[in-house]
Amino acid sequence: MSKPTKLSVSVIVNGQPVEVDVNLNAPLKVVAEHALNQSGNSGQPLENWEMRDAEGQILDLSRKAEDYGLTQGTKLFLNLKAGVGG
Repeated sequence: MSKPTKLSVSVIVNGQPVEVDVNLNAPLKVVAEHALNQSGNSGQPLENWEMRDAEGQILDLSRKAEDYGLTQGTKLFLNLKAGVGG
């Protein structure tokens, strides 16, 4: 039985939850871009955002989603970096 390559995660963008379909072979950058588009956050470029897991660890957006062992329903947090946007 092969491992699934797609799943859905919840990305909390500045406090607003967004469900994003994830291809585990794609970089997290794609997940972040989809979350920003779906939440209507287009005022800041992607490099001004950081993604964290539920434990608060910053995730490298260039790494594949599968590198972090994401599972169905995982919660990720996407926020502007400190000192940006304000």
